[in-house]
Amino acid sequence: MAKTPRGHQERVKAVEILLLWEGRVSRPRLAEIFDVHGTVLSRDMAAYAHLVPDNCQYDTGARAYVVTPYARPQLTDGRFSEYEALIGTLALRGLRAGVELISAQQHATHIQHGPFSRIHTAIREGKQIQIEYRSLNNPEAHERTIRPHALIQAGPRWHVRAYCDRAKEFRDFNLGRISRVDDPAHSLLPGAEEDQAWDTLITLRLIPHPHLSAAQAQLVRDEYMAGTVARVFEVRLPVSKYLVQAYRAAVDTSRQLPPDFILAVHKPSELPPGALL
Repeated sequence: MAKTPRGHQERVKAVEILLLWEGRVSRPRLAEIFDVHGTVLSRDMAAYAHLVPDNCQYDTGARAYVVTPYARPQLTDGRFSEYEALIGTLALRGLRAGVELISAQQHATHIQHGPFSRIHTAIREGKQIQIEYRSLNNPEAHERTIRPHALIQAGPRWHVRAYCDRAKEFRDFNLGRISRVDDPAHSLLPGAEEDQAWDTLITLRLIPHPHLSAAQAQLVRDEYMAGTVARVFEVRLPVSKYLVQAYRAAVDTSRQLPPDFILAVHKPSELPPGALL
């Protein structure tokens, strides 16, 4: 009996991952991940539907397979790390072109595929959702109605950018602190087009920490900046703080010192409010 090609097996697993975590899978979505002919991708989706018919149904209007309410992982483990690896934000332990690759970056977001797919659907369709949330300021579980419009992957944690009806402003919500997500519903809450901070791009410059020696500073410039004086980013205002955290860059260079901090934010006092909070 002929063996099933490994590439086909990987793509069929990808079909399940996208179904569970995004709520649907289509040929254009798979084409964003796999560089194979569209006809092949259609066969992969049909093969999955044949293998696990209870997990999906075909939506002729959307031209996509959509997840069923009772879908369960069958070919995968149903872990968020599988979704991260598929969309390219976290390398799985294993072989890449014959070279072993182990990533020290591990996700710290605990969320099930059902709630995540409802958040993904709400973003895609511009709808609102009711969530149960906890925060450091309010550690008791409480309900919030939000209209999400973007996902943010920040190091080991994921956030959803959303307008919060309770706070009357756009905020970032840690996915790991969301314990319940209701089905998306029609929304009159402000959407992405009204998120002025999100639409604001700022220039963020990272430089060698000023307390490094000349030789150490040159080493840092060679390592992080290709020998130039600074690493420059054009970044959305709400995302800049996560970038600073990811690079472990000092904001207060009198307190945040080498060797714990070898990078520093250039002129942090000149950045707009919200850039470093």
